[in-house]
Amino acid sequence: MQKDRSTYTGLPRNEIDWFPRIDQEKCKPDECNFHCVTFCFFGVFSHKGNEVAEVSKPYECNVGDESCKFQCPLDAISFPAREELKEMLRKVRAKYQNKEA
Repeated sequence: MQKDRSTYTGLPRNEIDWFPRIDQEKCKPDECNFHCVTFCFFGVFSHKGNEVAEVSKPYECNVGDESCKFQCPLDAISFPAREELKEMLRKVRAKYQNKEA
């Protein structure tokens, strides 16, 4: 059974802009055989032909999980800094706490 990924701790996942980015200058699928695509259980990555990997489903990524970054042998995957994530979460929480009041 697939987990519902539309929320993160009760917050709308599509309002949390935390997901991987791929540096296309570093991404060389001919060297890694699209390891990110096969590694990610959630289908966050896909590939355009045999040219490049892309982040095709960013909001399927587990918030805070950077494991794919460390799996990339070419160091082509990055994420926002932890402080940026904390600030994103603060803003989204505040938005929904204000609506409840």
